[in-house]
Amino acid sequence: MRCAALLLVLLATGASAGPPPRFALEPAERAYLDAKGPLRLCVDPAWPPLERIDASGRHVGIGADVMALLSARAGIELRLVPTSSWAESMAKAQARECDLISMATRTPEREAWFDFTEPYIEIPGVIVTRGDVHHVTDLVQVLDEPLGIMRGFSTVQTLREQYPGIRLVEVDSYREGFEKVQAGELFGMLGNMASIGHALQANGIVDLKVAGWAGDFTRPAIATRNDEPQLGRIFQRLVASLSPEERQPILNRRLAVRFDTGFDSRWFWSTTVPILIGLLVLLAWSVSLRRLNAKLRLANAKLAESSRRDPLTGLGNRMHLDEQLPARLHLCARNGLPLVVAMVDIDHFKNVNDRHGHPVGDGALRAMAAELRAAFRREDDLLVRYGGEEFVVLLTGGSIEEALAQLQAFRERIAGAMLDAAGVPLQLTVSIGVQAVRPSAGDTPEKLLQAADAALYVAKAEGRNRLVRAPRG
Repeated sequence: MRCAALLLVLLATGASAGPPPRFALEPAERAYLDAKGPLRLCVDPAWPPLERIDASGRHVGIGADVMALLSARAGIELRLVPTSSWAESMAKAQARECDLISMATRTPEREAWFDFTEPYIEIPGVIVTRGDVHHVTDLVQVLDEPLGIMRGFSTVQTLREQYPGIRLVEVDSYREGFEKVQAGELFGMLGNMASIGHALQANGIVDLKVAGWAGDFTRPAIATRNDEPQLGRIFQRLVASLSPEERQPILNRRLAVRFDTGFDSRWFWSTTVPILIGLLVLLAWSVSLRRLNAKLRLANAKLAESSRRDPLTGLGNRMHLDEQLPARLHLCARNGLPLVVAMVDIDHFKNVNDRHGHPVGDGALRAMAAELRAAFRREDDLLVRYGGEEFVVLLTGGSIEEALAQLQAFRERIAGAMLDAAGVPLQLTVSIGVQAVRPSAGDTPEKLLQAADAALYVAKAEGRNRLVRAPRG
């Protein structure tokens, strides 16, 4: 028990350096918030000490302290939506009965409903075992053992993806998990350091111990309804404005464990100091491992990004389009937004290669990609080299009329420009086929691409250097 308490104190002391960015709401943001009125807040009602709803119906814990600080900073009124379980909170938030969730971990499934800020705290995971178990340095050591974990937590899926074959047993409470460990039904109980320490104390558990780390277990962020993206941008800026000096007192107040009076100095020198030294060594090892993992994640992210880029033009490739188009189609269908899919083809491109050679042809493709980037510069505009001399432009938001006008202006610009293709000036034209719709349930990525391709075929058959819009089927 004392070991767990000491661990909580140690991990609550880390903070990063750097001054907080200045924060002020923009006029459009203030007008948006004033029009909305109080923001409805959903929380986990039983996740101490991170957050809970107490007997008086108040939101308390780390999440409550952070939300109070941010709401005061921006002059935002929050209204708590009472719930009896995390599942009920998630259901209400998905039904748009809540505007935001105070503590939630980003997952691919949740991104269908929410935008997420950056995590505002990070609490390592630990494993609790019987006292006779040796130190666990890595979960890989115990993958064959049954391990308890709280039901419904996002870390269930994360751990199963990270450690294929891991034997996770979901339980409804930490107390249930501890009892199964005591009875030998589970090798250990997994959880974030703060919740595990609180549960050990609250249940008076003295015959179990924290046997080691279990990775970056909990990195909560603020989740906001993604049908109102401005709300997500506001809270991302608010979270970014938090300084280490503001975060640390919250962590210290909620995570630090105080010992009762009647200090046992013999126990301290004989037991606590060796534990402290061991934990400091473990902490140093954990920091080193975390840095290595960060480098590996960065390398993997760069590799994944490069696999989705066309090496010649730097635009997205077919793989990137196959990932993005279904997600954008789903988003537009759910929110009644327009979606424009345009197939752009360079006219008579074979003649360029035949007359000037492939290096000039490659230069022409790079020049066309640069023109596309200059014409379609919004953050949500997606540009893809579909294959050969064919490109796809995917536009969401705005109106269909604006998108068609933008595509027509691009076609006219290319027709009147002289492109530099590897030092050779070329005058090219493009044909464009467009499918522009407000998607319905029957629309699929394949149908949208086929319709745009059919319209492109018509544009070429009618003489090229023109834009043709596909009829709504």
